[in-house]
Amino acid sequence: MHLAADDSLLSWLAPQAVDVSHGAVRLERFPRAAYDACAARIGPLANLRSSTGCGVAFATDSPWVEVHLVCLRHHQPIAQSIALEVQRDGVWQAVEGPDLREREGDLVVRLHTGGERGGVVAPCIVWLPNISTVAVAGITFADGAVCAAFSPPAPRWLAIGDSLTQGFSCQSPVQTWVHRLMRRWDLPAWNLGVGGIGIEPAAFAWALTRQRYDLVTIALGSNQAWREADVAETAERAHRLAILALSGGHGRVVWILPPWKPCEAGKGPPEFMGVPLDAATGMRIGIVRETLRQVLAEYAPQLEVIGDFLPHDHRWYADGLHPSAFGFARMADGVAAALARE
Repeated sequence: MHLAADDSLLSWLAPQAVDVSHGAVRLERFPRAAYDACAARIGPLANLRSSTGCGVAFATDSPWVEVHLVCLRHHQPIAQSIALEVQRDGVWQAVEGPDLREREGDLVVRLHTGGERGGVVAPCIVWLPNISTVAVAGITFADGAVCAAFSPPAPRWLAIGDSLTQGFSCQSPVQTWVHRLMRRWDLPAWNLGVGGIGIEPAAFAWALTRQRYDLVTIALGSNQAWREADVAETAERAHRLAILALSGGHGRVVWILPPWKPCEAGKGPPEFMGVPLDAATGMRIGIVRETLRQVLAEYAPQLEVIGDFLPHDHRWYADGLHPSAFGFARMADGVAAALARE
């Protein structure tokens, strides 16, 4: 049995309205205004289009599902995959997909559910890659399997950030710190992480003002450190974003400071994608972090400031900036402890 993208039994999970009229569905996280806000930055423009934290939901007793991907395109030289989550006895169980980095274009990925025809019709969600862009043309199920509609609860957490929130260096979409905590806390989230983005209030204003969230996390600041001009703008941009976030009536607003980088200790690779990771960069990162700490203190206690969750050990950051999936697990533990939400 095959369900095309426009079948009503498929529920699409994305922050922006979903258009199913073109045969394949692209799940967009950001509106046009966000692209305009990042027009001068090539890195963020590519990552804005990624469907991080987006997916398609349904319920089935099929022992496997085949996900029909269209126009798969990669933007970074890191492993990428899709993943399937199946809910059994109230617990979400993850099934990791294969690495798709060496493939592009149109392809079909089979993922095994652990179910059997005639058994429990279990809720399922297929999550799309963290960094790469792709559209979904439909889902195929085993002959004789049952397929039913399933709509997950609406997100109550808005996770704003840069590549660390988006999940850069994580192969699987269920390995990011946001996804880990979303499941641990049973707190559905929109992941608005954008690799390369600085403190850009205009890119996130639509999300902060559209609805109330129980939790808003803002993990921005690292990308203010690459140029002196951006360092100089850090305080003003942080003020604007803090005011915007606190004006939305959200339950809890938390700013996660930029984490330690190996270049602050004179260690790690000399550059990342052409960006120098030298002593001067390390010094600017420290300045940005301290600037944010001082600026954001003005908004306490309404705005909480947390950070420093990973070891100051260059071996945790293979590319000089991003931890592995294990590092993201450690970060999830740190954020949970800091917010006293285990």
